[in-house]
Formats: sequence, structure tokens, C-alpha cells
Amino acid sequence: MIAYKEMGLVNKILYNKKIGIILSILQLVITALFLGLTINLNVLPNKYLIPAIVVLLFFQAITVFTQLSTKGRRAGKLFALLMCFILGLGSSYLFKTQAALADISGISTKIDEVSVIVLKEDPAQTLDDLVDYLFGIQETIDRENTDKTIEKINNDLNTEIKTQAFTDFETQVEALYSKQVGAIILNEAYRETIKEFYEDFDERTRVITGHKIETPFVIESGDKKVLEEPFNVYISGIDTYGSIRTTSRSDVNIIATVNPKTKKILLTTTPRDYYVPFPISGGMRDKLTHAGVYGIDVSIGTLEELYDIDIDYYARVNFSTLIKMVDTLGGITVNSEYAFNAGGYSFNKGINHLNGEQALAFCRERKSFAAGDHQRGKNQMEVIKGMINKALSPAILTNYNAIMNSVADGVDTNMSTREITSLAKMQIDDMSPWAIETNNVIGNGAMETTYTYRTRPLYVMIPDHDSVEAAKEKIRQVMEE
Repeated sequence: MIAYKEMGLVNKILYNKKIGIILSILQLVITALFLGLTINLNVLPNKYLIPAIVVLLFFQAITVFTQLSTKGRRAGKLFALLMCFILGLGSSYLFKTQAALADISGISTKIDEVSVIVLKEDPAQTLDDLVDYLFGIQETIDRENTDKTIEKINNDLNTEIKTQAFTDFETQVEALYSKQVGAIILNEAYRETIKEFYEDFDERTRVITGHKIETPFVIESGDKKVLEEPFNVYISGIDTYGSIRTTSRSDVNIIATVNPKTKKILLTTTPRDYYVPFPISGGMRDKLTHAGVYGIDVSIGTLEELYDIDIDYYARVNFSTLIKMVDTLGGITVNSEYAFNAGGYSFNKGINHLNGEQALAFCRERKSFAAGDHQRGKNQMEVIKGMINKALSPAILTNYNAIMNSVADGVDTNMSTREITSLAKMQIDDMSPWAIETNNVIGNGAMETTYTYRTRPLYVMIPDHDSVEAAKEKIRQVMEE
């Protein structure tokens, strides 16, 4: 009987020892995973990384020692479980961060949504009903996507449709309204431009079918040593919901001039209605916001010419991104210079606490202000500052995964993961604050024809020469300090 009890005690000791060894190995594996992800992410400076490695190895030694010793095994097991939990959670955060960075800095794809549109009262319900219709198309604008859509329609209908080309959107829409054509083919990116004159366009028409065209594109980043050389980043806020890759107008146009040596950032805002030539327009001028419809490379080229600079990187976000990120941050705090109403919300003069939808309404409104687009630019900067302040607070840890998901889904940039992490590593290394300055250019309102809308004048802002020259000088000063 005594021998039996002794045998049971021995088995229990061996079992506990076996569990201890398994926990020691598990802790070692998770520690190695955590350190591997940390080293690969490359954001932790050596002065923090090396001590972290030493401490984690020390913790591993504690676990092993307690499981080989005759005392403290239970406490050692609890310690191992705690370390596995903490390091496992940390590893999931690191993995999510790496995945988000890979998504935002990967190969970009432009998505154009091209629709076949008829009048609301038209009896046609499907594409097959349009087989004998005359289709109105644009002669030159967005012709590549138009031709791809025509090819798909021809394949779907097993015939060649009849088309009539128009030189501008006004004559194309008028042809549909007057029933000169039965349907039109239109890139949805131009819908808002058409509605500037045809406010009833959505009510008078409907979409029969749509065609999504995905086009991979790469905008090479500047050959910059981002820790040593100043660089310019174009921040574009596109006028759309849904996918960040959907072609659309650019409502927010900010150039961030960054000097990593002096820790200075200059944010230069350019009004959306600025009347400027595009690289593709042959000297014709247009609203800056319309440049986004032709591609972010056109927006970049336009601003490079306006300010006589090189733009090395871009970062693009859309309305869905803004709403999701503000909500996942738990809301933001902004300071409003005026009391006003917009988007069904009321904003007080002074401090306002905003959710995602409110933040979007706050930074989109311009008609409530005498300064119009200038005040909107200031409000946009308030939202950006509010998001930065919230992101730097401990509150980010409570919803970290959701925040990383919103970043991955809603931000697009040509800055490489290595460049982003090296800047983060530099900041963690010295923790010195950045001096952030804002500036905006001004102009005078006018009615002019544009490259995109050539027959009727639109409201535009004629650039103020002195204002632009002053902005150039400020950018130059930050770059050369």
C-alpha cells in the first residue's frame, strides 16, 4: 500500500515536471516569435531592443529554473502562463502592424466604376434591352475605360453596339435628356462634376449595369534617405466612400514638407477649386479637385508645377477611412473657430467632441463660412490634429486591432514599409517633439470653363501669385534648414 502511494507520488511529480517542461518550451517559442517579429518590424532602437532581449531571456531562465527545482514549480508555471499570454498578445499586435503596413504600401490598384445609364422612365431593365440603343460616349475624356466597357458590352450582347461621341459632358447629358441617345456610358468618377450643373441628374436617371475596371499602377517614390533628407508628401482626401482605390475627385490637397533633421513639418493646404493647369491638359486650366479623377499622378504633377517642387511620396484616404478611423479611436476633440450647422449636426464655437460622421461633416463644410474653402482647410487640419492626438494617447491600445484594420483598408501610399518603420524607429529613439506649422494659399473666386467641363463656366479660384510665392518660400526654407 505504501509502495503504491509512493508510486503515485512519483508519477504526480513526473507529470508536474513534464507540464513544467512543456510550458518552458512554449514560453521559449512565443518569446522567439515575439523577438523575431520585433526585429523584423525594425521600429525598436538597439538601446531598447538589447535590454528587452536580455530581460526576456532572464524571464525564460526563471521559468526553466523553477521547473528544474524542487520548490516554486507552481509559481513558475503561473509565471510561464502569464508570460505566454503577454508575449502572445504582443505578437498579435506586431503581426497586425506588419500586415497593415504591407497593405498600405503594397502595389496600388486603381478602380474605375463605369456605368451604363438611361433615363428614369426608360422601359429598359437589363443590358439585353439596350441591344438596339444608341450609346452616348465621351470622345476623348476617359476613352480607355470607355473602350474597355464597350468591348465588354459587345461581348455580353454578342453584337457591336452603336455609339455617338461627344466632346464634353454637357452635350452628352443633353443628348440623353432629349432622347437623342438612349443610353450613355459614364465613369462614376465624373458624376459629381456633372451634378454641379445638372443637380437633378441622380433623380432623372438610373444605372442599368456597371463595370469595374481594375488597373495596377506604381508611382515610384523619391530616392530619399528619409532619416537624413527633407521630403514632400502629398496627402489626398478623395471624394468617395467605399474602396480607397476608387477613382474620384480629391477634396483634400495637403503637401507635408518634412525635415527629419530639424524635426519640422510644414503642412501646405491648396484649395480644391484652385484654377491650375494639369500635366495632361495641354495648358488648359481646371479645378485642382478634378485632377484626382485622372489619377493621383496627375494631382501630384499639378502641385509639383504649382509650387516648383518634387513630391516624393503620397498618402491617400477617403471618406470611409475617416469615419472608420475616428470611430475606432473612440472619437476625437477639435476646436472650431465658428458655430455652424452641417450634415445634420451642430458645431459649437470652441471645443467639440466628434464621432466619425460628425468629423466628416465638420471637415467638408465650406458654405457656412465667409472664407469658404480657406476655413474648410483649417477645419480639415483640426480633424487631422485631433486624430494624431488621440492616436498618441493610451486609448489606442483598447482598440488596436480595429484601428490597424481601418488603416490597412483605408490608406494607400507609395512610401515603403521600411521607410515608415525607420521614421518610427527614429522617433522612439529620441522622443523629441516635432514642430508642426500650417499654411494655406489664397485666391479670388471667378467663373471659368475648365479642362473637364469645357462648355459652361464653373466656380473656380484664381491663384493669388503673392500667396503662392510665399508658400514656395516657406517650403524652401523647411527643406534647406
